[in-house]
Amino acid sequence: MPLQTGIAISFGKPMNTQQQAADRLLDRGVRFKMPAPVLLRWLRLNRLTIRAFRPGTILEFSRVVMAHKLEEAMVLDKHEQLEKSLEPIARCIAIAALNSRLRIKWFTSTLTRWLLWRSNYTNLLEMFAVIMELNKLQDFTVITKFFCHQQTMMMSPRNLGQQENGK
Repeated sequence: MPLQTGIAISFGKPMNTQQQAADRLLDRGVRFKMPAPVLLRWLRLNRLTIRAFRPGTILEFSRVVMAHKLEEAMVLDKHEQLEKSLEPIARCIAIAALNSRLRIKWFTSTLTRWLLWRSNYTNLLEMFAVIMELNKLQDFTVITKFFCHQQTMMMSPRNLGQQENGK
């Protein structure tokens, strides 16, 4: 049986080359170079790698995005709002880079300050846009808002029984 070009088989399911490349990119992560002193560059500590998010990281990231309405600013290209919210953007990048419950808890504020003082405005926005696109967080925040709305609708008191007049 001849092999088809561009299709690989993984776990019994056909998978195209683009899907494999996307999966490999998510596994490897996206690496950003940050400005740093010479010693940190020699030790290669000036690189920030962002890999695919764990579910807890997605929740933390979504909390910051929804609290500061960064999703609306990205979709509607409101650069003035993005300029005013550089600290939440740096916090989102720090959460994405740490990607672990304990590391997020202990090192988020330190990495946020480091990003704010070591990176420029365009790099922060570029990293934030790549993170939003890479992990498709816009879809996740929409789903989260939907479920929050459904929860409030279900928990609101309603009169489900018959009224006194029998109507």
